[in-house]
Amino acid sequence: MVDALVIAGCLSGEKNDAGIAALVEELAEAVDADVTLRARTGGRPVGQSLPEVLAGLRSRGVRRVLVTTTHVADGRLQRGAASAVRAAAPGFESLRLAPPLLATEKDLELVARALDAALPARPGRVTGLAGHRGAECGKAFAGLELALRRRGRDDLLVDAPDRLPARLREHSEHAVLLGPFLMALGHHARHDVLGNLRDELARGGVRVTTWPHSLTELPEVRHLVVSHALCQLGTVPN
Repeated sequence: MVDALVIAGCLSGEKNDAGIAALVEELAEAVDADVTLRARTGGRPVGQSLPEVLAGLRSRGVRRVLVTTTHVADGRLQRGAASAVRAAAPGFESLRLAPPLLATEKDLELVARALDAALPARPGRVTGLAGHRGAECGKAFAGLELALRRRGRDDLLVDAPDRLPARLREHSEHAVLLGPFLMALGHHARHDVLGNLRDELARGGVRVTTWPHSLTELPEVRHLVVSHALCQLGTVPN
């Protein structure tokens, strides 16, 4: 189908990250490329950047490449990946980029269903999931919350870490379950969400416990990423 599959995203969470490991395995099996590589698009400077990986493939004579990302929304990092792909495209016979996780209304509904199952409602509890900042992420989160409301889940909030605490405090009579809305359980999830954000809420008197998991631990999320990749190849996913 393609000579090379490149899985691009923040690599900081990939060491001993069961969700990312499962996603890499499932993508590699579904796409069936001759080689599967990973590339960095943001976060800490760990591993090669996407332009570096594409340049290396071009220098080796690789002709057909599919790039898929671990980005949640069509924000700064996804736009950066698209720019890198456009710049490198003249050196390849085929170079394609799969969309981010929340690319369509159908994607929002599928992820809402996965969250509904993974984080069932509990009396006296509100759940808050913190993702990345940015206007595009905010728009995607708002759409996801609408999809959750349609499932009767007004107790599940998804927002940027600078906006989420105030919204959770509006439910001061409830206990809070706090988790990351991130594809990897890496530095950002562990340090910024499960550490700093949890401590901020606790200092404000919120009764908070944590949900230390990544989105890629949910099989439905991994299936959606694989589906996006296969659609770029003109293949109907199972």
